Amino acid sequence: FARNEMGMFLYLPPLGKNVTRDVIRRCFEVMEQENTASGVSRIENVYRARLSLFPQEEFDIYKKGYEYSYFRKDLVTLRGNRYKSKRLAYNHFVKNYRYQYLPYEDSMVDKCRVLYERWAQNRENKHCDELYVHMLKENRGVHRLILRNSKQLGLTGRVVRVNNEICAYSFGFPLNNESFCILLETADLNIKGVAAFIFREFCADQALKNFKFVNVMDDFGLENIAKTKLSFHPGILEPMYVVTRKRENK
Repeated sequence: FARNEMGMFLYLPPLGKNVTRDVIRRCFEVMEQENTASGVSRIENVYRARLSLFPQEEFDIYKKGYEYSYFRKDLVTLRGNRYKSKRLAYNHFVKNYRYQYLPYEDSMVDKCRVLYERWAQNRENKHCDELYVHMLKENRGVHRLILRNSKQLGLTGRVVRVNNEICAYSFGFPLNNESFCILLETADLNIKGVAAFIFREFCADQALKNFKFVNVMDDFGLENIAKTKLSFHPGILEPMYVVTRKRENK
């Protein structure tokens, strides 16, 4: 369960192989014991394939947005006119910087944290959206946990180093046999092309060679994030839903 100033909710459906409708009902009972405001108790980011757990006579279902998945080979080759700007950015970085593309190591944690703080401050200065600024602050804790515990979490991490300074890092994990999820990525906004470089290199990495798709999750309902993810031309837009319990069933 997650909590914010509006109450308790589930950011993801219950995890596990034996989730039943009774489990879903119990989750709502737990949330409703704590929440008093109408409509706060909810389960977010429900895949279409799991909507059968939520019968329409009992639950209201709302489309939240999409998760973005790409054909990995498209991101590796960057072929065609639609990837022209990405190729230009990638090639600019390769031609103008002496760089290293390396596996993440625990000794890199402090430099990665410094990079995140610099990146987040830049984003906060340029965006006044309250939700976006709040996410930047929340993600500080998420990045800290991942940087400290990537091995225990089973994550694959990569960094880019220029002049012995880390200017980009990325982490991900297998979703299933076909899809690899890039969980987070941060790049120095003052180094042109490094964001396109680490994204392409990670997709071309030997660790991802057996995956057909690369998933980069959702856009959090934010226009600037959606614009960036659409610019890489997703092959699949997977609808995500928010589920609440009908008032008469509470």
